[in-house]
Amino acid sequence: MPDFGIMELKSQRINTSSMMTLFTKSPEGATNAEIRERFGYPDPEFPNVKIIHQTIDNGHKNAMGFHCKIDKKQNKLFLLKKNKVFGHYGLDFLKQKAIEKIGDGLILVLAEAKKEKRQEYFYFKQAYILKDIDPTKFLVHSKYDIRLGVYHSGQQKGRPHDHGSAFRITERALPLLFKIREKIL
Repeated sequence: MPDFGIMELKSQRINTSSMMTLFTKSPEGATNAEIRERFGYPDPEFPNVKIIHQTIDNGHKNAMGFHCKIDKKQNKLFLLKKNKVFGHYGLDFLKQKAIEKIGDGLILVLAEAKKEKRQEYFYFKQAYILKDIDPTKFLVHSKYDIRLGVYHSGQQKGRPHDHGSAFRITERALPLLFKIREKIL
């Protein structure tokens, strides 16, 4: 569900290369635990725990051989490693999920950041209302991210941490999903 009434609220540092998470959902055909077990590799600090951090583009293989492929006949987005399917999403499901999460619009707030004495401070400098999503552009501009790691501090230190399987997007690409883009700050 959106986190600000009927609209989703996203904030990000200005000019960052970091991506924003649109939503998380494990694929059909494989759980995140199965993905970790099949494709994971030992964490450098905790070698008995497998981790996997992969960003996957539609149609482009990454360094480990992961990629996505849209099959319009089957109406699915397939997740592949070295051309072998390990999971999938229904295209109708993804479009519906995008509409549910950000279909009524999104408020995007951009901030300058600075650190002083180990504290980070933010100055919110720009804000936009983005409305009227085009769900077909969602798959063109988003990336699929698998983030299955390990806690490196705190009470859970050394235990697996499931950040999830997520659809993410860059700051620059986010406005391209919407027909209406209005600067409000």
